[in-house]
This record gives sequence, structure tokens and C-alpha cells, in this order.
Amino acid sequence: MTLLKQFMDWATVSNRNSSQRFPYLRRRLLLAYLIAIGAVFGTSTVSLYIFFTHSLNQQLNNRLLTLAQAAVPSLKVVKNESRESLERDLPWRNLFYQQDQGLEWFDAEGQLLTTEGNIRHRLPLTGNLRSSNVGEGAPLFEQQDKTRLVTIAVYTSSSDQKILSLEGFIRASESTEKIEATYSHFLQALVLGSISGFFVIFVSSVYLTQQALRPTQESFQQLKQFTAEASHELRNPLTKISFAADNLLSHPEQFRRSSELKKLRIIKSSTEQMKRLLEDLLFLARTDSLPDEVDLEGSIVALDELFKPLVDHFKAIAETKKITFQSNLMSDLVVKGDASELSRLFSNLLENALKYTDVGGNINFSLQKVKQQALISVQDTGIGIASEYLPFVFQRFWRTERAKQKQGEGLGLGLAIAEAIAHKHKGEISVESERGIGSCFRVYLPLV
Repeated sequence: MTLLKQFMDWATVSNRNSSQRFPYLRRRLLLAYLIAIGAVFGTSTVSLYIFFTHSLNQQLNNRLLTLAQAAVPSLKVVKNESRESLERDLPWRNLFYQQDQGLEWFDAEGQLLTTEGNIRHRLPLTGNLRSSNVGEGAPLFEQQDKTRLVTIAVYTSSSDQKILSLEGFIRASESTEKIEATYSHFLQALVLGSISGFFVIFVSSVYLTQQALRPTQESFQQLKQFTAEASHELRNPLTKISFAADNLLSHPEQFRRSSELKKLRIIKSSTEQMKRLLEDLLFLARTDSLPDEVDLEGSIVALDELFKPLVDHFKAIAETKKITFQSNLMSDLVVKGDASELSRLFSNLLENALKYTDVGGNINFSLQKVKQQALISVQDTGIGIASEYLPFVFQRFWRTERAKQKQGEGLGLGLAIAEAIAHKHKGEISVESERGIGSCFRVYLPLV
């Protein structure tokens, strides 16, 4: 008994989440790798682009500000002398020969005095000054179409250097077409680099995921193999115990006290319960060992014919328990699968419905067609399941405390087996339940 208990503990650990296939776990882990590394890579790429563009913009602004400040001494010349006098101190035309830049001189009222360079604007200066503090000495940076502009104010001080008077404004400008082209080329390089980098990240993540899951998968395979082998080996001694108990029970006269006979019946009942547990564990272990895609070609099952014996059997049991059993089966619905396993699936669902439905309750068993699927429903008015427990109902060896109190001999594997069979047949199983109202299990199977 101690060995069997240890085996059951091992089986509980190894099979608790075995319905979740390793490919699903691998996809989840791969997605986690990609999100984590992709977030770091994406953040770095965006930060690099922002830093690069900010640096180029800052260089452009500094270059224009230097150009405007260099033209400050010439404002007085422009105001007092002719335009040609500009060339006397500094050859402005030669300065702008190979650059798309320009300079504009304005008087204190914002009227244009003259321009120089390859870029010239007709924008009124006064309109730009209304919403800025350029008149207070701060430069004003603007972007007009594909041109960057900076405007500075020019002041002169009185002889005692106590009073500053506004002499005018100087505006420097430069085309941003080249810098925008640089942005575009850099962005293209980042995109191509990001695609290449993400491909390398994807390949690396696939490899890392496989390496990370390999020890876990090997351990899981060993546990599944242990479950199958232990289930098979433990059947023999249990069969012997059951056979010996049957032999003794066939001769009750040899027992002097009724308590001895009662103990023997308990041994017989417990042995049968353990045999059922081992059979269920062996079935689940074999199911876990199957590939995700099971070939069911050639196995055709007519569902209405499969369900008729089940309906007759469980309807008779329901009558003895004074429970109303109703069935509504649509004909000519055919699926691919194993008839014995499908019968076991719905037997488990109907047995649960009968277990947890009180006298006077109702059970409804229906078969209908929904699109290209057969929908089989088992609905009861039993004790129901609280909403917080619904995510756990298909876990192995899991039962609510209320279910344990009502049906203490249950093993907690019936719904796990039902789910395994449904998935093996490329179907789905779901449950809706409300405590004190009842439950409804729905199974969807693809039609032929």
C-alpha cells in the first residue's frame, strides 16, 4: 500500500499538466524570449535613431546660430551704406557658394534690408516675433517646409553702456533636404539592420528554447514511462488480491464473525478502486505518448448509433435514482475516431451527471450539428461548480471539497480522460456551471 501511495504521488506530479503539450510550452517560451529580447533590441534601435536625429539637428542649429552671430557686425554696414559694401569686409557670395544657406538683415521694425546667399525668404519678420522672446536676446529657431531658420536680435549700447537699443535682426537659414536625406538613409539602414537582427534573435531564441526545454522534456518522458510501467506492473498483484477476495467471499460460511466478512468486502472494494485507478493512469500515459496528430483514417463512427446503448443504460440508472433523463439525438452525424474511446468519454460525463444530481433532478443528453461540427451536450441540475473552480475541472486528481463529500470514492480522473479523448479526436470540451444550479458539458467533434 505504501508503494502504491508513492506511485500515485509520482503520477499526480507527472500528469498534472501533461495535457499541455510540449509544443505549446515551447511556443510560450519562444514568445517570451522574442518579446524580452525584441523589447531590448527595439528600445535600443529607437533610442539610437532619436539620439542620431537630435545630434544632427543640434549641429544644424549651432551652425546657423554661428552664421547669424558672425553677421552681427555687418548690420550697421547694411543700414548705413550700400549693399555692395558687404563684399568689402567679407566675401559673402563665396561663403555660400557650396552651401544651401542664406542671410537676411532686418531693421528694428522688422523691415527687410537685404539678403545674401542661396536661400531667400519673403516671410515677414514681425509675425514671427509676436509669439517669441527673440527681442529679449534669445534666438528663435523655426522650420518652414524644408528650411531651418534662426533669428537673433542685434543691440547696441550707449556711450555709458547703461542703455541698450535695438538695431535690428538677422536671420540665417539652411536647407534641410540633405539632413532629411541622411535621416531617410539612416532609417533604412536601421530597418534593414533590425530585420537582420530580429532574424538572428529568432534563430537564437529557437535554439535556446530547445536547449532550455530538453532536460524538462527528458524528465517528463521518464515520468510518463514510469507511470505506464508502474501501472502495468501493479495490475498483477491487484488482480491476485481481487481473485483471492472473490474466492473467500464465495464461501461466507467459513467466517465466524460478520465483521471479518465486512473487512473482506472493504478489501475487495478498495482493490477494484485501485485497479480502476491504474487502468485510468495507464490510459492517460498511453495518450500522452501519442503524437499531436493522430491518424484516425478509416475509423468511422455514427454518433447516434454509438449513443443509443448509452442512453438506454443511463436512463435505467436514472429511473432507479428518481432522476429525469431526457435525450435528443440528431441522426446521420458521422465522425472519425475510436468508438470505444468516444463511448468512454460520454460515459464519464453521464456518470458525473448522475453522481452529482439529487433525487428529482434532470439530465439532458443532446446531439446536434453546429456548422461542420457535432455538438454533444450533457446538462444536469446537480450541485454545480463554483466559477473560481472551473479552470481546474479537467486537471487530474482534482475535485472540489463538495464533490469529495458527496462522492468520496471518486478518483478525479474522469474529466481528464474525457478531455484527453476529445483532443485525440481533434475536438474540444468545455464546461459551464453555477453552484446550486447545475452544469453543462459541451463536446465539439469535427464531422466527416
